[in-house]
Amino acid sequence: MAARDRFGAFPQEPNGSKLQRFIQSACDPVNYEPNLALNLEIADEINKRKGNAPREAAVAIVNYINHRNNNVSLLALNLLDICVKNCGYPFHLQISTKDFLNELVRRFPERPPARPSRVHLKILEAIEEWRGTICQTSRYKDDLGFIRDMHRLLSYKGYVFPEVRREDAAVLNPSDTLKSAEEMEEEERAAQSAKLQELIRRGTPADLQEANHLMKIMAGYDQTSRTDYRAKAAEEIGKLREKARLLEEMLGKVHKGETIGQQDTFEELANALRTAQPKIQKIIEEESEDPDAVVKLLELNDVINTTVERYNFVKRGDLDSAKALPLMAGASPSTAPPPPAVELSLIDLEDSANGGPSAPASGKPASLEEDLLGLSFQDSGNGSFGQGGGIALGFGANTGIPGPPLLSSTLETNTAGQQQHITPSTSPAPHISRQPPALPNYFQNVASSSTQPMAPGGFVPPSIQQTPVPPAQQNNGGSADNDDDDWAFTSSLPPEQPAPPPVSQNELVILNSNLHILLDIHRPVTMPDGPILVKAKFSNNASQPIQDLTFQMAVTRTLALRMEPQSSRHLEARQRAGVTQIIRVSGVPRGGGGNVKLRWKASYRVGTGPLNEEQGVIESLPVA
Repeated sequence: MAARDRFGAFPQEPNGSKLQRFIQSACDPVNYEPNLALNLEIADEINKRKGNAPREAAVAIVNYINHRNNNVSLLALNLLDICVKNCGYPFHLQISTKDFLNELVRRFPERPPARPSRVHLKILEAIEEWRGTICQTSRYKDDLGFIRDMHRLLSYKGYVFPEVRREDAAVLNPSDTLKSAEEMEEEERAAQSAKLQELIRRGTPADLQEANHLMKIMAGYDQTSRTDYRAKAAEEIGKLREKARLLEEMLGKVHKGETIGQQDTFEELANALRTAQPKIQKIIEEESEDPDAVVKLLELNDVINTTVERYNFVKRGDLDSAKALPLMAGASPSTAPPPPAVELSLIDLEDSANGGPSAPASGKPASLEEDLLGLSFQDSGNGSFGQGGGIALGFGANTGIPGPPLLSSTLETNTAGQQQHITPSTSPAPHISRQPPALPNYFQNVASSSTQPMAPGGFVPPSIQQTPVPPAQQNNGGSADNDDDDWAFTSSLPPEQPAPPPVSQNELVILNSNLHILLDIHRPVTMPDGPILVKAKFSNNASQPIQDLTFQMAVTRTLALRMEPQSSRHLEARQRAGVTQIIRVSGVPRGGGGNVKLRWKASYRVGTGPLNEEQGVIESLPVA
């Protein structure tokens, strides 16, 4: 009866905020088709308000999706599609939460019906579209993992997803449009503000610690996580010059009588160069204080003008006029970013004590304060939101699905973002150089190629210091002619792998293959009858990165086990203790650690290889 009242009669009088009234009008059952103008206005209102607006809109829309009137549900699904494609990461973060996804499939039966309704097909199509686009190509795809979990859960239940047209989903993929450093910074700050809003709204201790760390990054205090947007803009400009060089080479191979420019690669490259020219003009205005960068950008602009003009001549068949134009000088530039400059901290905690000069002010004063103005500490919707129906994501649920466990089953959080465990401590004052650092020239490679060899992907490999090889022992079992032999043998062996750190008395190594797992086990001295604390440290012994790492543990029924979320699911090559996890075993009497028996299971993927699964048994714990 509660669900009937909740999703029953449509409200007669508009209520709530302006955004909620707009959504109610867009989903009004008197509309026989979606109101595109109103839907776009709702998307603009979400982008303008920011703050809690994405969550408020997502909760209102999903409630209308569960309406008893199918026409209301279809109108709400159309509005949801418009918001997903126009509101960016802040709205994507909301649709990827457990609460939203559980509400979205609330009316799905546990077994798929023989003939699914239009509403069910639309929801399945939306989830399939999200999984194939933003969950794979978005810069923040790690925060959208629960969408993949819901797709996998529905597939396991027997639901068949309809095929999505590539043209409809193309808008969700990232575009190759050139962006200036200011636009990149603005986009990053909007995403950070949305993540901060969600962390503070949830308000758990782990979320508040991560929010504290994120606020340090946004305020510029944490320089280690600061993004150099000018360097990224230089990389994008280098890629643009590569496109111009590629188009020049392709035009040079066109013979007389050939037809080009009809929805082919030629037209695509030429359009990319044309659309980038206004952006180059904007970047030139931003870099007006750097004469060298302005000169390089003006040269690139001239190259693009010449290349586009040559393309127009070749497209019309006038090869003689195309050959008369000057060729593109120089080779393709290196897109490797130059070494970062020594950066000044934005916050000096010692100025009042030492009387030192204050750090340079940010280009946008009070930008962090503006980001925090839209925060809301109140949850939208009612208390039953997110509980779901017969099919739902949840911590410890859906454990019977074949393959690696769902991410939503191993994390207690509402979003799939990486949980950062930050130890509360007094933050030290950042070191500030008293001499102005040399301003790096990020655009030095725009007009000329770099002579430094590059690895695939534009990464310049650092020099490798080889381990000195001990001289080989002389073989005394040879023939008597060895004394008169003029041959000198040499060898070049691979560097030895770094030996794992020594294991102390309270540490236990349970796995040492490509994945190395070390358990640091102890019981607090102040709580001799308290839980046993186990800190699992995961290291990578392989020369390739480890991905999709999942660690599981089980105890006997007389004990209680609580596992905190892993710090990450990714390990770089040869990384030591790159992933950690805290585990608490309760119910062990004093002195009974040697009688504790545990089972563990680990699954991981080395590079792009298959999923590896390993398991074992711990017969006792080295703790009293």
